[in-house]
Amino acid sequence: MAAKRVRDGKGKNAYLRKRAALRRRVAREGLVCEGCGEPFDLTLPDTSSMGFTADHPTALANGGHLVRQELKPYHNRCNARKSDHAEVEIWAAT
Repeated sequence: MAAKRVRDGKGKNAYLRKRAALRRRVAREGLVCEGCGEPFDLTLPDTSSMGFTADHPTALANGGHLVRQELKPYHNRCNARKSDHAEVEIWAAT
């Protein structure tokens, strides 16, 4: 049911507002890419491989929510490399 709501556009405007707020925060605070640690050149178009994008920590394909997540700043190429893979937890041997 939730996937259908994403496809029919509900929540898209809220997501776009959160993404714009994150972009302003990147410009103001000098946040770096969560994937590679490099700074952003916000003069590049968003379609550039080094352009800014906002990433969902839990991919929508893995059950993440479009709006209820705290977005992370990524370059387009870093976000593409991350894809929808879930983060791996490594537990210490006991």
